[in-house]
Amino acid sequence: MLWKVFFYIKDSLQSFFSAALLTIDYFLFSFQQDRTKRLFRQSEYIHFETHCINLLRRTDKRKFIEDQFDNVSFNLKMFPAVDGAIIDTADLVKRGVLSPDNKDLGSGKPLSLAQIGVYLSHYTLWEKAANSVNKITFILEDDALIQCDAATLQKFTHYIPEDTDIFFINHRKNRIQHINPYVSKFVGRFWGLTAYFLTKNGAKKLLELTTPIHMSVDDMISQLNEKGLINCYCSRQELVVECSNAKDTKNFRFASDILDRTQEKK
Repeated sequence: MLWKVFFYIKDSLQSFFSAALLTIDYFLFSFQQDRTKRLFRQSEYIHFETHCINLLRRTDKRKFIEDQFDNVSFNLKMFPAVDGAIIDTADLVKRGVLSPDNKDLGSGKPLSLAQIGVYLSHYTLWEKAANSVNKITFILEDDALIQCDAATLQKFTHYIPEDTDIFFINHRKNRIQHINPYVSKFVGRFWGLTAYFLTKNGAKKLLELTTPIHMSVDDMISQLNEKGLINCYCSRQELVVECSNAKDTKNFRFASDILDRTQEKK
């Protein structure tokens, strides 16, 4: 019980100091000219589809997402996730989708069926984004708790740099370099695909660079960014939180479908 109190106090203090630093940055950046070329005109209304990855058996998470978007014009579409419980890895290897030497970089063990399912789910949505009529597509996982309204999200998307491939709406504790009061760029390794905007160009790059599957989708995107093969930016504010992180006592709601491997037992 004490550890929960500790993490709650720590998170509250971090939120306070982050807000204070952001306020100071807004003030300092107001004296500088932002020369960043943007993907959208400031007066442009930005159209995009929202796709949420959800396992069909997780009706609790589906309701959680739908309740959030009930009265918001995000054009939400639920996407039936690829279920790791029914994946045939031998067939994926045979078809060249999955590398025989795939592994989780953290444990050094082969990717779990759940990790492969997550990867394939995101990949399928990248295909949709590449063929979309819109410049950007909003992709989120079903443990995402949105911390802003539609107007705020529109405001941040207007600051997406022109060379963006992926724009995340949170930065967690990853290393970042500030671009302007609204946008930062990831520096070095980062993790987390809870919620992000994917540009058409970014989608096309990912489709070319991410198969066969060698590692988790988080690690793959992080490595591509580190190598300069894609450009990953993020919002300065935390516009979404992940609700499957047990250490986040304030927002924790669900056990992780990736860490829980009960569905993978034979």
